[in-house]
Amino acid sequence: MTDTTPYIDHMGTLIVSGWEIPAALTLPAAHADDVELPSAILLVPGSLFSDVNGDYPAWNSFPHVYAHLAHQLAAHGHAVYRFAKLGPGTGSVAVDADAAARIRTWDGRVAIATAALDAMRQSLASRNVRVARTIAAGHSEGSVVVSRLAVSDRALDLDGVVLLAGPSIGILGIMREQIGAMAAPDQRDDALRALDIAIDCIRRGQPIPAEVATGSPMGAGALASMPDEGRRYMRDVDATDPKELATRMRQPTLVVQGGNDGSVPPHHGEALRDALLSRPAGASITEYLFVPDVTHMFKLVPAGVTGPELFGYPGETDVRVAVGIDRWIRESRSEPSTLGS
Repeated sequence: MTDTTPYIDHMGTLIVSGWEIPAALTLPAAHADDVELPSAILLVPGSLFSDVNGDYPAWNSFPHVYAHLAHQLAAHGHAVYRFAKLGPGTGSVAVDADAAARIRTWDGRVAIATAALDAMRQSLASRNVRVARTIAAGHSEGSVVVSRLAVSDRALDLDGVVLLAGPSIGILGIMREQIGAMAAPDQRDDALRALDIAIDCIRRGQPIPAEVATGSPMGAGALASMPDEGRRYMRDVDATDPKELATRMRQPTLVVQGGNDGSVPPHHGEALRDALLSRPAGASITEYLFVPDVTHMFKLVPAGVTGPELFGYPGETDVRVAVGIDRWIRESRSEPSTLGS
């Protein structure tokens, strides 16, 4: 029986600062050694504890979003490197406690993405795979990570950036939007009032009052239940302005936004697009891909599916996302780097 799978997953380990992190390089199954691939795509995960495939075992949630994207993009001829997050259920293992602790920070996320960029390059070279362009694609909070990478001292290593369901404000502002949308109408004002107090405490580096932390495990209760390390992380992430980063990026950039995204609604994609358009020559190096009916995980979900079931809905990501990314990469106006050659 002939295997017609259009991709091959090469599973591996990303080693960085005391951590062994599951990783995978996905390649087109039929690529020839003498053929240059259109791109290598570094796929950076979002928040929460996702494994290498974009599942969340700690929450019994399996959207498989990063594996789906990698496989679909490889079927279009691209190489894709993805990796797990640090945290429970993801397969990431601390092998040096002191070094591992130092990288469990917001800056550490950029350090891991940088190490992954180098690991992707090495993995491609070891297989004699040549690519025309190198792209950093980040999902949700990962879009802010790749934006930071794009304005770092590694900026010239990137020929383009893809912001997948990326926020335009800090994470605590996103959390406030979500609570405002999800809370019952008769509880919304109290939930927001408590959350605002908790957010102010985190931004000031102060303890969250016990009376604010009672009640719902969401919102203020979730922030209060975090260890100090988690609240410091939230403060640092929140202090990063995605729109300000966007104005400083010089790479061609594609914003991908779903119209049924309840986690990062469409106005965030529009705000990022507008910030990118304000750059020098922004109109010629900015593109916006709006897929009207897909979720934060780029899934088509039946009406009535909400909450955790919506977040972890099974089935592949909508092919329009991979098709749009493939077309944008092939039509990008940037000059290719020499990273993958």
